[in-house]
Amino acid sequence: MRKWIVHLIGLLVCIPLIEIPSLSAQARPDAPSEQTLSKIYDEAKNEFFATVNKLIAVHPRTPELAGDDVQKILDARNRIPNLFERVMIVAYQKNEPTYSQWIEKGDEESLAKFQKKFVELATDYAGRFVGSLFRQAPAGFFEFERALPHNRGKGRLDLVLQTLAYNAKNDPAPVPEEQRFTNKIEPDFQTQWALDAVNARKAQQISKGAGVIVAVLDSGLDPYNSLFKDRAVPSFGFLQRTKPPWEQEETSTVDWGMHGTATASTVLMIAPECRIMPVRVLDADTMNDPPYDYWVYEFMAAGIYYAVNHGAHIIQIGAALKSSEPVIAEAVRYAYRKNVVICTSAGNIPRYQWGLRPDDTLYRSFDEEVLLVGGVEKEEGTIRPWIHSVPGPTVDVATPSKDVFVIMPTYMKELKNDYVAGTSLASPIASGVVALMRSAAPPPAKLFNRPGAYSRLVSQCIRDTARLDILNLPEPNDIVGRGVMDAYAAIQKMQRAIALEK
Repeated sequence: MRKWIVHLIGLLVCIPLIEIPSLSAQARPDAPSEQTLSKIYDEAKNEFFATVNKLIAVHPRTPELAGDDVQKILDARNRIPNLFERVMIVAYQKNEPTYSQWIEKGDEESLAKFQKKFVELATDYAGRFVGSLFRQAPAGFFEFERALPHNRGKGRLDLVLQTLAYNAKNDPAPVPEEQRFTNKIEPDFQTQWALDAVNARKAQQISKGAGVIVAVLDSGLDPYNSLFKDRAVPSFGFLQRTKPPWEQEETSTVDWGMHGTATASTVLMIAPECRIMPVRVLDADTMNDPPYDYWVYEFMAAGIYYAVNHGAHIIQIGAALKSSEPVIAEAVRYAYRKNVVICTSAGNIPRYQWGLRPDDTLYRSFDEEVLLVGGVEKEEGTIRPWIHSVPGPTVDVATPSKDVFVIMPTYMKELKNDYVAGTSLASPIASGVVALMRSAAPPPAKLFNRPGAYSRLVSQCIRDTARLDILNLPEPNDIVGRGVMDAYAAIQKMQRAIALEK
C-alpha cells in the first residue's frame, strides 16, 4: 500500500460547527448589559492598536520591515481584519474562568476588575504581536522554512499573520447528507501490529476507555467519518474569530490538514469507547513549519487551557513541546497542577534530504509534567527503536511510530486510510493507554486535591511497567526511555495504586 508519511516535526467532531458558551445579557437578566461589555471591549481594542502603533514607532528593528508592512501595521485596524479578535481569543484562555465569573456576577466591582484586567491583557498582547514580527526560527530551519511552497515569496508580516491562521482553510466538509457516517473502516485498523506491541488487546478486555475525554489539540477532525460517530464532545476552533472572546461564535473544526483526524483515530484504536474533544489550534498546512513561530506556541498553550477548563481528562498533542517556551511551560504546568495528563510526541529527526542538521531539532521537554513518547518500529518480526525519533533525556517511554494504520478525512480524495509514519502517532497511542487506565481505575476525588498527584501516578505506572526486553536493550536510553508501553500491565499497576488511595 502507498504510505503517507506524517511530517509535522516540531509544531506542529462529529459536529462541524462549534459554539462558545454565550455570556450575553439576553441569557441572564442580572448580567451586565451588552452596552457595558461593548465599552470594555472597545476600550481594550483601542488600547491594543494604540500600543501596536507606539511600539512600531520606537522599535529599533522597525527598519527591518518592508515599507508597506509598516503602513499596514500602523493601519492594522482597517487593513488587517479581526487582528484584535484573533489575538485575544488566544490571550483570553489562561484566565477565562475568572473572567467568566466576573462577567457572571455583573456587579460594579466585578466589572471594574474585568475591565482593568482585559485592557491590561490587550496591552500585553499588543506587545507580543509586535515582538512576533522580529522573532524567527533558528538558522538553518529559517532558510528551509522560508523556501517551502506555502511560505515562499511572503514578507515578514504576511508570514506572521499566516501563523495567526489568516490563510487557513475553513470550508465546511463537502459530504452529502446521505454519505455521512457511511465510510467503511478497513480491517487493518483493528489487526495492525501497534495494538499488539503495547498489549492493548489484553488491556481492552478490562477497559475500552468509557467515560474518559481525550482532547486532541491539532488540525481538527473529519466531522462525518463513521469512526467518530457518537465519539466526540463539543469542541472549539481558534482559527476564525471575529467577535469578543466571551461571545458565542460558530467556528469550524473541519480538518483540512488530515493530521488531527489521523491522530484522533489512533487514540480510538487503543481506547475505542473514549470520547474525543477536538480543539483546532492548527491547520497542519499553512501554519506548519513557520519561519516566524511565536503564535503557534500561543495557540497550543491556549488549547491546553481550553481543554483543562472544559472537562478534558487527557490532552493529546502530536508534536514536541519545548519547556523553554514560557507560554507553553505555563500552560503545561497549569494542566499538571489540575491533574490533566498531557501526552506529547518526541518529534521526528529533520528531513535529511534537505540538509537539516539532526542536532538542530533537539530541545528540552518537561521533566515530570508531560508523558513524552518516543517511537519504535517493527522490521522482520523484531521491534526496535525508530531511527527518526528525536532522542532526549526526558523521553519516558516509546510506542509504534512506523507502519501505523490511520483514518484519513473522507472528503480529501487524494488521501486514503493507510499505514503512515511519524512520532505524531506515538503520543496518541499513549493517550489511548492513559484513557484505558483512567476508565479501568477511576481515581478518587481526594487524589485531585493534591496538585499533580494523579498525573505523577499515571506516569509512574507507565514507566514502571514499560518493557525493554522486547527491544533487547539492557537499560533505558534517550530514544525509548524506559521501554515500550504495556497497556495491560499499566492498568493492573494503576488498579493496585488506586485501591491504596481509597
